[in-house]
Amino acid sequence: MAINIFKGARRISMLVAVIWIIGWSVMAFGYGYDLYDNCVRVMPIRAEWIRLAEEADRRGDKEASDSAREELKKIDYSYVPSECKEIWREGKWWPQLLKDLGQKVLWTISGLLFLWAFTWVIGWIVRGFMDIPREQDKKE
Repeated sequence: MAINIFKGARRISMLVAVIWIIGWSVMAFGYGYDLYDNCVRVMPIRAEWIRLAEEADRRGDKEASDSAREELKKIDYSYVPSECKEIWREGKWWPQLLKDLGQKVLWTISGLLFLWAFTWVIGWIVRGFMDIPREQDKKE
């Protein structure tokens, strides 16, 4: 039984495509220095502690207010970029989040198109050197 080089190459190409998609999915939803990490995760936590401190001040509960302010100081807010603070304050974080995800989806699709084109070109070149007709894996 002869080894089908083209079938093996297509399988390798599919494997690389799956790894590419998984990698960009991890980048899009779990990783990286972007709006999602900096605004969507940190800003609501910070806003909640500010709200708790203000409520305690209105009630006159100094102990709860001080406790909330201490927790607020523990949040590392220094790494959140200033444009993120503005986006969050103005309520424009959702469109920005979609924009960030859209860029990652664009990279995913671009990579898959490049992989498809690369696989097709290599197959075309190898078939040309081996005198194999188009859309076939071997000479007839």
